[in-house]
Amino acid sequence: MNYRSLAAHNVACNEIFYRFQDCKNEHPYRRFLGYCEHIQREMIKCMREQREIRRVQSGQLRRKMFEKESGKKESSS
Repeated sequence: MNYRSLAAHNVACNEIFYRFQDCKNEHPYRRFLGYCEHIQREMIKCMREQREIRRVQSGQLRRKMFEKESGKKESSS
């Protein structure tokens, strides 16, 4: 199949995304009647979970960098 690609960091959802694309290609008319919807919901759930994981990791990194900057300012004063 000719797949559109997802971002490399979203490896966990790629399998679901490929199944969704296969379903859309194999059932061009049924997809309009909701035939592939269960896979699409699964894909959206996975992407939301990945977004939440990245959000938490970004917050932790931001706090770590802020603490590092705060430590430099205090030691130079």
